[in-house]
Amino acid sequence: MRLHNKFAKFLTIIIVSIGLVGCNEYKKVDMIVHNATIYSVDDGMNTFEAMAINDGRIVELGPENQILNKYSSDQKIDAQKNFIYPGFIDAHSHFLGYGLTRNQVDLIGTQSFSEVLDRIDQYIQNNPNQNWIIGRGWDQNDWEIKEYPTNEVLNTRFPNKHIIMKRVDGHAMLVSNSVIELADISNLTQVPGGEILKIDGLLSGLLIDEAMTLVERIIPEPSVEHKTTCLVRAENDCFQVGLTSVCDAGLKVSEIELINQLHENGRLKMRVYAMYSADPILSKNLGSFGIKTERLNAKSVKVYCDGALGSRGAFLLETYSDDSLKEGSLITGSDSLRKWAELCLKDSFQLCVHCIGDAANRITLDVMGQVLGETNDRRWRIEHAQVVNQTDQQKFASFNVIPSMQPSHATSDMYWAEERLGAERIKNAYTLKSLLNQNGMIALGTDFPVESIDPLNTFYSAVVRKDKSKLPGWRLQP
Repeated sequence: MRLHNKFAKFLTIIIVSIGLVGCNEYKKVDMIVHNATIYSVDDGMNTFEAMAINDGRIVELGPENQILNKYSSDQKIDAQKNFIYPGFIDAHSHFLGYGLTRNQVDLIGTQSFSEVLDRIDQYIQNNPNQNWIIGRGWDQNDWEIKEYPTNEVLNTRFPNKHIIMKRVDGHAMLVSNSVIELADISNLTQVPGGEILKIDGLLSGLLIDEAMTLVERIIPEPSVEHKTTCLVRAENDCFQVGLTSVCDAGLKVSEIELINQLHENGRLKMRVYAMYSADPILSKNLGSFGIKTERLNAKSVKVYCDGALGSRGAFLLETYSDDSLKEGSLITGSDSLRKWAELCLKDSFQLCVHCIGDAANRITLDVMGQVLGETNDRRWRIEHAQVVNQTDQQKFASFNVIPSMQPSHATSDMYWAEERLGAERIKNAYTLKSLLNQNGMIALGTDFPVESIDPLNTFYSAVVRKDKSKLPGWRLQP
């Protein structure tokens, strides 16, 4: 009897041991990240210590012991308590445009026009055989002399080059006389929705909003190979700051097709939500366009209603506080806007309209409301929604329109925005929280290369309302 009991106990131990061994069989995965603070952004906004990853996807999140006891991998990463976030989606950027600027004259952060000239000079020294010199990023509001520059020095200092220098917001450019001649611009030239600035009756070289199209159409088109290189470089920069999806706010048909081809041949991995730039070719048969794949969604149209506040192109209900002769530029009027809205409604495209000034926002919201009716799930968007009269804010909720905003604009513009708008009108500007409360949602983006590509700057600006130096800070919006 004792022998039988001993045998039974021995057998039980074997069975239990086998069971324990079975429980400790690890699942093989490509990567394990542990000792981290991982933000899941689930319904409870829970954080976790570790995660297992296989085939490019997260298999499981959990406590460190749970993940390490369940999975094995040849690649284990100790995050050393660092924060890990889900891949960010930039709701408004210029993905290709950013890539192109990486090979142009970088004028971001210039503190004077003299510094702009020095950077052009350095670029030409490094690229002596390049005849078209294109740059972007200057902002006269950052200079001690806060006036638009003229092209007089460009003409004398760089007589054999075609110089095109875009303002930081992309809504104004300074060009040399050689470019003006090639574009066939004269004192009599007029462009609806744009302005050609003159000083004492002479062309200054400064073009605003639609006037820039006169120059843009004569700039040599970059080759497909060059655009491909720029897209891949932009992708790498985006990945470095945690961006895994971007909305490119305005591309040509050919550029969207290029992105699709690069996805298909594996040269581009970035997920892209692409907006077709409003173009007559689209209006003829919008329904024949549109691409939807795992990595590309091109089912929206981008329309410009007005310009930008920094260049006084934003269309305002009243004239600018610092220039009583200007009320801004209306690029797309209500009749044309209505046609685009009706096309988008018919062919189930998302309509995305650039609106900075309070007049532009009112016109666009009214047109959207007339075409959409009240309740809808079309997810049409106002891009920027920068200055919205208080009486118009509730229209976002009434017509289910999404405000697509870039918080870093507020902290970049805070040094001069009140000069443009005045003490009362500024109260209706950059009202992220008020517009968020309308629908309970807001699309946040960087607008790079207008602002920094880093999405953490966007969150910082939205929450803290300060610039990178943490000074001086701006009023928190209700």
